[in-house]
Amino acid sequence: MCASCITHYFDVEKALSVKRCRVCGKELLSTQETCMKCRENPVIFHCDYVLPLFSYRLWNKELLFHWKIEGNRVLSNFYAGLIRDTLLKLGKKVIVPVPPRKGKIQKKGWDQIEDLCVFLEKKYGFQVLRLLKRCSVRQQKKLNRMERLENMKTAYSLVSQKQLKRELNKNKGLLPAEVCLLDDVCTTGSTLEACAQILKAYGITKVGAITLFIVD
Repeated sequence: MCASCITHYFDVEKALSVKRCRVCGKELLSTQETCMKCRENPVIFHCDYVLPLFSYRLWNKELLFHWKIEGNRVLSNFYAGLIRDTLLKLGKKVIVPVPPRKGKIQKKGWDQIEDLCVFLEKKYGFQVLRLLKRCSVRQQKKLNRMERLENMKTAYSLVSQKQLKRELNKNKGLLPAEVCLLDDVCTTGSTLEACAQILKAYGITKVGAITLFIVD
């Protein structure tokens, strides 16, 4: 991507200025505070905010395919920079990644969200707490809306007590009051909702979420 395309199509400041649904973060076309889906069939209840930066269409969809499916990991640094800029503007400090499905890293050798977290942690100095694990091996993209919602009921959980202690030691052994979930795409919001519900039950007061893209 040239500098001109990056500036034009991946402007974080512009993305943050868009009027969005206060529940799912989808760009609003109406004057109401929430989108029609969140008014009629809400999915998100425990996530305090959701901020998807860009729409999952056209070149964005193609770029995500090159990165996530074809394994073009040079894009990890680029996307991490966008997340960094967003976190700095929002004043968010602690990140909790949405974990990959079980066995994915062993099979493919990497995970796109973990790649982002390595850059955010090692290069940009953000605190990353890996508090969650994926229990289900079913891929969300292969499920319809109702199947996604049903799958999420048992798809995630906290990591082991030993790992929780190790992760919280990064924060002086303390549970942070606020964290920001990180994922690549928000489709129905069911993944973010499931993760936010677990984190709040664990005692975290405020849980938000940032995603690179949203299916709208």
